Amino acid sequence: MSITKRRVEFLNALAKLCEEQECPVHYSLVAERLGVSKWTAYDLLTALKDEGYVEGLYVLNEKGEGRSSLTFKLTSKGERLISRTPREDITRVKKEVKERIKSSEKLSINEILQSGLKEISEAKSPILKALNISTILFILSQKMAINWDSIESAYNTLSKSIDPQSGLLGLTALFIGVILARAGITKYSGTISSKLEPLLNRYKEILSELSLKEKESLLYMTREIYKEKLIIGKEE
Repeated sequence: MSITKRRVEFLNALAKLCEEQECPVHYSLVAERLGVSKWTAYDLLTALKDEGYVEGLYVLNEKGEGRSSLTFKLTSKGERLISRTPREDITRVKKEVKERIKSSEKLSINEILQSGLKEISEAKSPILKALNISTILFILSQKMAINWDSIESAYNTLSKSIDPQSGLLGLTALFIGVILARAGITKYSGTISSKLEPLLNRYKEILSELSLKEKESLLYMTREIYKEKLIIGKEE
């Protein structure tokens, strides 16, 4: 069986559910998470089991009575596959985001917001949606910063955070702080203020849905993309 994007999606969903439940999970939970029938989930997970990516386990109910239920969890082979998959795209994602940041030098604040919101809506995964939100905030903060060097030390500290949740939220708060500090004295104050809160709320919502591994992957990509000095000048 070939490992398509759809099958990787099932593996990721299974991994996340097992992490949340702290045990192997029934295929019906995978079906519910992905919005498919339980029989579709059963057939696909069984096929993945035959390929060695998933292990099937029969477990009794909490009382140890009645019929056992078939549950699934990833094998080491499956774990290696999903841990490798995001890394395979990092080079491409880094290049695309850096190109977007560079091209933003000649865009107005409104154009940055419009293009950024389009990128978010078209992103095909929660990680990429979160990264696109962070990218908008990063661009706006650099576009409007009076002196980026003055906050660079704070940025470097946060980007090296051991806890990915704290690091990601801290970086976002830093970007927003820079934007708001400058927004009040520009003609874009109303536009920016009305967009920031929904973006921040969506970012927090996405983070709450990500697994620890996904947050670590997101923080890694964030560090790799933003570690270079990409000053694009402030908006007059």
